[in-house]
Amino acid sequence: MTFIKERLLAALSKTDLLAIYSLRKYGYLAQSGWFKSWRTKRSIDAEGKPIPWITYPCLSFLKSRVTSKMEVFEFGCGNSTLWWAERVSKVVCCEHDPEWYSKMKNRIGINVQLELRQCGPDYAEFIEQFSGRFHVVVIDGRDRVSCIKHSLGALTSDGVLLLDNSERHQYSSGIDFLVGKGFRRLDFEGPIPIVTESSMTTIFYKKDNCLNI
Repeated sequence: MTFIKERLLAALSKTDLLAIYSLRKYGYLAQSGWFKSWRTKRSIDAEGKPIPWITYPCLSFLKSRVTSKMEVFEFGCGNSTLWWAERVSKVVCCEHDPEWYSKMKNRIGINVQLELRQCGPDYAEFIEQFSGRFHVVVIDGRDRVSCIKHSLGALTSDGVLLLDNSERHQYSSGIDFLVGKGFRRLDFEGPIPIVTESSMTTIFYKKDNCLNI
């Protein structure tokens, strides 16, 4: 039996099948829950718990730095909202899709404020009513460049802004805007839940920020 197993492993090692098996059984993708998220088409970890649909390196970075005293604003809601809500004191979300809004309404807790706004000025400008309140603003919904430009006044003095899919060319003007305002950038490139493509999530920050970057 040992001989057969050794011959089988030797044969598999000449192909990608052994590597795929190892990744599925023991590797980083299995540990992060990627295979489970790919099968279910949901952004979840290895235990089936909701996680943000951002790069795994960024998620790992955030886990040890987010505190219960923080307040978070999100453009776009989903499993990320549930993840943040378990870790911070308050989450405010702006969602544009009525159907998705209705589904999420039944899933959120008491520390989540979910608002429905149609795409357009009302969507990006909704955050302006919150002056100096949020430690983290997550840009992961519609009209991201406009959302970036309307968000700065809502940040605390040590607040940071998180932009998902920051590798996309259409967001470059928003990134230039932040850099022009004195923000530095920390890029996290790598795999993401559900899909096989890699992406980039970027945190924009200044000195003495809430994440201690």
